[in-house]
Amino acid sequence: MPLLTQEKALRSLRKTPGILRAVLRGVDQQTAVSLTDGPDGWNVVFIVCHIADYETIYTERVQRILNEEEPQFDSPMDNDEMPLAHRYAEQELSHMVGVFEERRRKFIGLIEGLDEEQLARRGYHPASGYGTALDYAINAALHDVNHIEQITKALKIGEGF
Repeated sequence: MPLLTQEKALRSLRKTPGILRAVLRGVDQQTAVSLTDGPDGWNVVFIVCHIADYETIYTERVQRILNEEEPQFDSPMDNDEMPLAHRYAEQELSHMVGVFEERRRKFIGLIEGLDEEQLARRGYHPASGYGTALDYAINAALHDVNHIEQITKALKIGEGF
């Protein structure tokens, strides 16, 4: 049995919205825009916008993997361009959490419906090489962990490693 499976990826993907809501419990818009993860860091709203944007990117990549033979992916906008292009500074925290949750439901629905052959299909990204549909599901879950930790750092919850 493989170490990383569809079931494990789905279990982690399903947990993130609840964990995110728990971390953000009691955080109002003013706090979310005023606290950052460092002097040049992002505020909480920007981080939530970012994970919501990446949910769309992961979904689109898996859909292309399923519909094309080894599609090649472009890099998304860089981390300085995306907040401007998607107007992160104008977004409401509660709205963006809801956007993320809806996009995550869509991504989970996509991954849930895949069989072993589909999970093994792959695409190519110039920075990271070949990745399967399952790899993108696992990467999405790991991306969540990185950014939830970033939020806890901004909110000064616990101590980082």
